[in-house]
Amino acid sequence: MNYTTKWLTDKTRVEELVDFFIAHKTDSYISHSEIMYGRALDSQHWNPDLRAVFTEQLMNDYDYDSTSKINIQIAENEHGDIVGMLVLNVITSPFKKYAVLEDMLLDASVWGQSLGSKLLEGVIQESKNWKISFIMLESGVNNHGAHHFFGKYGFEKVSESYMLTL
Repeated sequence: MNYTTKWLTDKTRVEELVDFFIAHKTDSYISHSEIMYGRALDSQHWNPDLRAVFTEQLMNDYDYDSTSKINIQIAENEHGDIVGMLVLNVITSPFKKYAVLEDMLLDASVWGQSLGSKLLEGVIQESKNWKISFIMLESGVNNHGAHHFFGKYGFEKVSESYMLTL
């Protein structure tokens, strides 16, 4: 099957993206950003209000201080159905312009067809065009498949995150 990727330029498909995310997330996907942004309650439980929380975040671009801009890339099948998504937060600080790969999900039916590679390679190339210094990402501690995948592209472990629930 043929797949196309494209950057979304408007908010008309946010509801569809949120539905896709909810349908394809797993508990091992939960990492500190899901907890920080309120999408998950802790490292093992998604927020029951995930739909509302994630919809608001995608509609508002996470632009809390006007130094960040959310960019969403989707992969579609030949029928226009979303089969993959990637959320890239581009941050311009006084010191560097960098990006955070916030989310990347694929429909399990397209695993092994290089669609994840196509999405990631497109983001890497676009980041170079945008003069981004580096791309950060974080991943759930048990999301071993993602760790292996990103390692193939040269992503290196630079820290470990710890959390104390109060």
